[in-house]
Amino acid sequence: MRCAFSWITCPAPALPCHTGGDIACAVEAPGAVRLLIGDVMGHGARAARTAAEVTRAFRQLAACPEPLPAVATGLHAFVAGRDGGEEFVTALLVSVPMDDDAGAEIVCCGHPQPLLLRDGRAAPLDAVPTAPPLGLLDMAGCPARAGLLGVGPGDGVLLYTDGVTDARDAAGLPYPLAERAAALSGARPPLVQALRDDLLRYTGGKLRDDATLLHLRLTGTRAGAAGSAGVWGWRRRRARRARRAATAL
Repeated sequence: MRCAFSWITCPAPALPCHTGGDIACAVEAPGAVRLLIGDVMGHGARAARTAAEVTRAFRQLAACPEPLPAVATGLHAFVAGRDGGEEFVTALLVSVPMDDDAGAEIVCCGHPQPLLLRDGRAAPLDAVPTAPPLGLLDMAGCPARAGLLGVGPGDGVLLYTDGVTDARDAAGLPYPLAERAAALSGARPPLVQALRDDLLRYTGGKLRDDATLLHLRLTGTRAGAAGSAGVWGWRRRRARRARRAATAL
């Protein structure tokens, strides 16, 4: 299986620290590409520092041939063990195998469920097993479980932080992400850029929280660079490009 991915973050200008607690990261593991999107509790410099440290921890853990739930457990232990265990991080972890016969997996730790993009429609993947956020996994009494994404070539998966769906227009109405993602899925710009621009128009540029979007596309062939700022394709031999993929605006 091959995939291409892109992500973009819109920092909330009203926050005291424009570098917030949203996380987006991709790592090459033996036989797979692994993605993380997350949101650290709180705002400001502390959340930004935690986001950076969790990103580094994920890069180390996800690069090993451990099952995806084990990566989540390792991240949980990292979050629970820092700063007296007073923080938590919602997260989605995705593993896309390079083997065409294997299925993509996802682990959800208290994070908003992703959207499946297929045939011009967007629908929540609400059958994904859920667990408490990283740092609070012990509350469940059992480890996080992986579920199959159930996607194939031509499908897309949109991951996001709650800063997107909690964004409001002048009338106080929340941003209709599923509706807008379906409408813009065939747009000329990359989807994350089209949604970013649409979100800023919807809110009048007044975001109250960081907003991050990560678009994963499953392809039948090896994907190359898309040729637009902030968008990178995946190539098995060029995985290190993923570390430079985040675009902050």
